[in-house]
Amino acid sequence: MTPIIRVDHLSKIFTAYGREVRAVRDVSFDVEAGELFGLFGSNGAGKSTLVRMLSTLLVPTGGAATVDGFDVVRDELSVRASIGLVASDERSFYGRLSCRQNLSFYAALQNVPGSQARLRVDRALDLFGLLPKAGAPFQSLSTGQKQRLNMARALVHDPPILFLDEPTKSMDVQTSDFVKALIKDELVARRRKTVVFISHELYEMDNFCDRVAILAEGQLRAVGTPGELSARLPRRAIYRVEVEGDAGRIAARWQALPKVEAVAEVSRGPSITAFDVTLADEASGVWLDVLNAVAACGGRVEEYRRVDDGSLRDVIRHFTEVRRDNVTT
Repeated sequence: MTPIIRVDHLSKIFTAYGREVRAVRDVSFDVEAGELFGLFGSNGAGKSTLVRMLSTLLVPTGGAATVDGFDVVRDELSVRASIGLVASDERSFYGRLSCRQNLSFYAALQNVPGSQARLRVDRALDLFGLLPKAGAPFQSLSTGQKQRLNMARALVHDPPILFLDEPTKSMDVQTSDFVKALIKDELVARRRKTVVFISHELYEMDNFCDRVAILAEGQLRAVGTPGELSARLPRRAIYRVEVEGDAGRIAARWQALPKVEAVAEVSRGPSITAFDVTLADEASGVWLDVLNAVAACGGRVEEYRRVDDGSLRDVIRHFTEVRRDNVTT
């Protein structure tokens, strides 16, 4: 089956003040139809630039991409008809028009037949809990309501693909949970929409997306299911160890062990010092060496626990570590 989105060595270079800025560098990945695909990256990672190229708002410097089978450069009108785009900084609604009037205007722009427009608009408003606000002017809405209207607008023409760039920004926790459940259960599971969900927040991605692509410094560092990415982590483990005794001597003893990668002091009290000890191998024999080192220094272990868990947070931390050879100069 042909992927519904195909990105092939896509790049974007901006020139500012005589200096080249490589916002997106040779990125390639596919998205399958009906997939909830996460695009993660910190601020400045290149994710919004990438989405703007896929939605025809920016012309790529190099590479190619197709969306719903249409080339993003040669078939831009067909691409735009196939997608709904939600941008976190949307400012194109008309403040004095009502919610229904705003959506009706955009339905006309998307060539929704007049006989269907009213029904489509009301269904979109109802889906996001905005039907009671249908007659209210846009400028009277709360920030969260404005963002929900933004999402409703993306669905008015019933596109098969949605690009959601930080769609829950400025929403309270309850509203954010409501919208995420709607995306996963209604749009993806029931309506079989393809959703590309863009965020720089880890909690937005974990236990939500089918697959996740991780961007850093404009490059694709990894892509896969959360489970597949976790399996690619090194077998290192991090333990929080609280010890009583000569902290400096204990830390030095740990650092001399061959499979201890790092020792970091976390806190120091009158008698107890806490360390994070990173092991290159989580085998039980290595951990026994760590405990024995404390006893050899005349100290005592008060408490210990593992503080990494192989979650998406650990995966992203691993794949987004700064690589000096990739930094643009």
